[in-house]
Amino acid sequence: MNWSHAHATDIQMRFGDVDSLGHVNNVAYAQYLETARIGFLNDLARRGVDFHLVIARLEVDYRHEVTLGQHVTVQLLVTRVGRTSFECAYRVLANGVLAAEARSVQVNVDRAARRPQPLEGHVRAALLERLAMTGLETGTL
Repeated sequence: MNWSHAHATDIQMRFGDVDSLGHVNNVAYAQYLETARIGFLNDLARRGVDFHLVIARLEVDYRHEVTLGQHVTVQLLVTRVGRTSFECAYRVLANGVLAAEARSVQVNVDRAARRPQPLEGHVRAALLERLAMTGLETGTL
């Protein structure tokens, strides 16, 4: 994957993110990923892309501890675009060191019906544009 085109979000670490062992607790990582995802979606919304998402899957692989005071950045790439969902890959970096890798699957839903809804038109085009930046040739892994 080509991380040079990733959407990057700097994270403001909070004292409450740290557990009794002195490192960032695993729960905080999910919040960091959410912060990055919201930043990415806000960038799309500024371009007129509007959709309603639920998280269907979240996986995190922890690689290195993060401690209070480190500079944390989350990078996000779109790695797959399906009919009603898309997948993102993430890297959590602390002072430039890989601390975690993650994946999430977001499903586009109809608010009223609460059912999956196809990704169409400019929404799909925007996601496919971001997918092309990853260096992946197709949206299927």
